[in-house]
Amino acid sequence: MQVSIVEKKQLKAVVIRTIRNGSEVRNAWQRVQELMKYHPSVCNDEYGLVLIPEWQWPTEVTTLWTGIEVSDFDRIPEELEKITIPARRFARITVKGDRAHLEETYAYLWEWFKSEGYERDLNEGSYGYEANRLKPVNPFLVPADEIDWFDFDIYAPIKENEKVQSDRYPLIVKVEVQAEKARTIAGMELFVKQSETPPPPVIGQLWHRFMQRIEEIQDRSDNPRSYGLLSYKPPFGPGQDFTYLAGVEVEGNAPLPDGLVSRTIPEHLAAIVTFKGLVKDITQAWEYFHGGWLSQSGYEAIDDYDYEVYDHRFFGTDNEESTLEVRFPIRLKSAPSTLTDKKMYDAKGGFELQDMRDAKVHMACCKGAEFHGVDMRNASLEHVNFVDSKWEHIFFSNVHVNMAQLGGTIFENIKRPDSTESRFAEEAGTDGWVNVEPVTFRNSDLSTAIFENCDLVDVDIRNCRTDGMRINGILVQDLLGQYKSGVNDQ
Repeated sequence: MQVSIVEKKQLKAVVIRTIRNGSEVRNAWQRVQELMKYHPSVCNDEYGLVLIPEWQWPTEVTTLWTGIEVSDFDRIPEELEKITIPARRFARITVKGDRAHLEETYAYLWEWFKSEGYERDLNEGSYGYEANRLKPVNPFLVPADEIDWFDFDIYAPIKENEKVQSDRYPLIVKVEVQAEKARTIAGMELFVKQSETPPPPVIGQLWHRFMQRIEEIQDRSDNPRSYGLLSYKPPFGPGQDFTYLAGVEVEGNAPLPDGLVSRTIPEHLAAIVTFKGLVKDITQAWEYFHGGWLSQSGYEAIDDYDYEVYDHRFFGTDNEESTLEVRFPIRLKSAPSTLTDKKMYDAKGGFELQDMRDAKVHMACCKGAEFHGVDMRNASLEHVNFVDSKWEHIFFSNVHVNMAQLGGTIFENIKRPDSTESRFAEEAGTDGWVNVEPVTFRNSDLSTAIFENCDLVDVDIRNCRTDGMRINGILVQDLLGQYKSGVNDQ
């Protein structure tokens, strides 16, 4: 086996997220093909992609993204997720053989990282991927329980150690961390929906309109710089839509003319990425910050906003000597808390864990806490406030939830086991252990609930109030009435 180190350009993909399951992956592939058939953005029809969330490797990879490479995100169907993997270095190895060979190849790749001194990038937001060759045999068309021959390349992201990778980011001059004061920016803004509008031309037009009205701002500061403020709404991610404000710093509270607005940037710590080149290539600043610098920095991004700074070094959008800054708000990354000095070894997963077995935690505030890779089997939770919490990749079998208030809660992508019968021989809650018993709602108020695009095959509703309940707009009481009437007529 041979591992190669390769430089890959930015990759854009449209995908469907599923659990890590061969049948689900194939269903996702079929759906992507249906939605993207004849779509002009499809740019590589020789490979099918399976994206792997590298940050899940330390516990268990439970999620996969299946899809295809595209040239842009223009007019992409809403059902598809848009993911951009920035330009970076990967360790590449080829799988070409049966299932045993596949497992050997993955094991060899992990050993390669250990022996060669490279570090695999397992940071949050880092993706590896499998590029599956679709010819001569398309693996996505072979049922998961039948396939035993694989032909694909594995791309595992390498964690970068250099301050600036000049070969991959030639337009990045430097990066520095600096405390920034609060400032108010006044100007003109617009909303940029990236799937419909390429940002550069509309932002350029906005700046042109704003510069024609800049003299109308009465209380401009002595600061000669101009600012391009990008504001985001969560969840943050590649290709996200944003609001762009082209403006200047102001002092005081002088009223603004119609059509102009002001926004305040709070006091913050910033990573200042200096860029030199054509403005059409400015996305390299974002690729460098999120794809290289951040994971090595000891900081985490504050994803609500970032902003461009233009000063005397900027000579126009089409001048290769133009220099500008993109400032990214950051904060120190908090280290995981240690709850106990006791340790245990998880032989199945191969991890060292803090040993909290049978611990009793009472009257504790965990607001904003993050629980990752936590074994909660057989745990008891009573009088717990979960408002606005996020649960993802949860093994929720055999759980008993009693007296829960669920207003506003969304259950999404809930999956039944991919099996026809239960298997309890393995360790409970691990791969190989399966419970296919039905989910039961008993003595629960589910009034006003919405079931959308759900599989309700063989659902059994017993002794429940159904006043006002509709299926595809039809009152259930009317359906039952018609059914009873037909029975009586017989």
